[in-house]
Amino acid sequence: MAKVYQLVLDSANSGTQADLDKYGHSLLFAESMQPVYAESEGGVDTAVHSVVVTSTVESEEHDATMYQLLADDSQSELSIDVSTGKFVEGNLIAVWCPTSEARSDLRDFMTFYATSGTVHLHVGVCNTTQSQDYTPEIINNDRALLMLSPAQVATLNI
Repeated sequence: MAKVYQLVLDSANSGTQADLDKYGHSLLFAESMQPVYAESEGGVDTAVHSVVVTSTVESEEHDATMYQLLADDSQSELSIDVSTGKFVEGNLIAVWCPTSEARSDLRDFMTFYATSGTVHLHVGVCNTTQSQDYTPEIINNDRALLMLSPAQVATLNI
């Protein structure tokens, strides 16, 4: 009941909200996430950063424009589509943002560096709560994000 796929870390192409909605849940519940740095073939001097994800959860059906499917055991993966709108301490989060914003607003996070630019993929836990007096930088800057509250995670029985 797991899929293995390779997601190219490109903040211009895969870092949009619509795109994160396609693969974000699988990141939050991944069994493993391995960063990969791959030189391109054919003598071209370009290299890309990717992450190989193994997960029993998927947000949508496989989308070849988003990621390359490496393995699928032909079993149905659990498909979920839940998100919370408010930035609350303790929420699980997958977000495309600069590392400085992640350091400010997240704890226990992993950073997966995009091939270029300053916006990278971060997966972790919110360490602050949005309030009338405080707005996290991630929210202020309207970053692509996907969050799940601990209560939502508990109801999924994963």
